[in-house]
This record gives sequence, C-alpha cells and structure tokens, in this order.
Amino acid sequence: LFHWHGVKVPREWIMSKEKLTAKTALNWENVEQRRAACEILGWDKILLELDATTIDRDDDPEIGELMEVTLEDNRERFLRVRCGTGRQFALPVPPNMETALQANAWTFGYDDVNEFIIPEVRT
Repeated sequence: LFHWHGVKVPREWIMSKEKLTAKTALNWENVEQRRAACEILGWDKILLELDATTIDRDDDPEIGELMEVTLEDNRERFLRVRCGTGRQFALPVPPNMETALQANAWTFGYDDVNEFIIPEVRT
C-alpha cells in the first residue's frame, strides 16, 4: 500500500514520481488523491509544466502571484501563495481576477478588494 500523508495513492506516484504529470494530477477524479498528487509534484513544477503566465505579483508572498494557464482549451487562473506554514501552493480563482490582491481577497470571501483587510497573522 502507498500513501501520501494518510491518503492512499497509486504506487507509481511514490515509486516513479517522474512519471506523474500535472495533467494527471489536475484531472484525477478523487479530490483527496488529486490534492496529494499536486503536493507530490509541487506547485512550481505544475505551473511550469502548464506554461503558466504571471498576470500580477504582489510584493508579499502571502498575497501571492496571479497566474494563468490553459487547461483543455480553457484559460484558468490560479493564485500561487505561501501559507502561514511556509508551504507554497496554488488556489483556483475566477477568471475575472485581475490582481493578486483581488484574488487573495476573493479567497476570503470578499468581492470588493477595498473591503479586504490583509490579515496580520496567518496560520
């Protein structure tokens, strides 16, 4: 049996990590296994493999970098951020996001970036 942080994953994802692709990871049906695949690959590799384009980058890495990729003929946007634990990951955001700050505010439930107060401490 093969597991990634308690989630059962296919043997190849552990024993042959170089064969795991962004396309496989992002299209995997089981959402927990999909998350595990993205962690195994790492968001830097996923975004590089998808030829991501930077739309906007905030000076604060916890606000992040708004990126755009093509997935199956659709343009999708992701917010690449560093969380309070120091880990890097990417969050899908709506395609109408224009800045990293706007996308970060959206992840907290704010439609109006002017109402968003940047958290002083993140955990």
